[in-house]
Amino acid sequence: MSWPPDSDPRAFRWVEAGISGIPRTREWDAVVTAECGTSGDTCVFVVVAGREPILVGADSGPLACLARAVGDGVEPPYRAVGIRQEGSTWAVGAVRIEVAELPADIEGEELLLTVTQEGERALEIDGRPTAESVPALEAAVGGRFDAYFARATRLERGLWEIGIDPL
Repeated sequence: MSWPPDSDPRAFRWVEAGISGIPRTREWDAVVTAECGTSGDTCVFVVVAGREPILVGADSGPLACLARAVGDGVEPPYRAVGIRQEGSTWAVGAVRIEVAELPADIEGEELLLTVTQEGERALEIDGRPTAESVPALEAAVGGRFDAYFARATRLERGLWEIGIDPL
């Protein structure tokens, strides 16, 4: 039997997530709206328990209002992105993150550490390879993986946002 080119049931077709029944990957742990004024268009911040919200990027005007709006919607620590929708209405999405205290005297704003199965370590500070080591970063990983890639981004002084991916 001959099928028309677009209707052959054996042909593979790309299918959009959400339309086919394949769920989309969840991007946010909480999403809320708030009335926070018209100062600025975006606000990126981090909330850590026991601290004031930390502005990471864009406009500081709506920071306190957006942090209150997220409230108990997600447990700290979390990173949030607020975007002004229309007038004074803002949408804010928050996602949980991991933070760690690392020595405040570390130079640079971003650390990338790769540890291989063979135990080899490669550290980059702000994209530049270095022979230095940051034992506190390895301690933050806490033996979760034998081989991993860890990224640490400075939030303020000795507080860093970390992400760890197994290799």
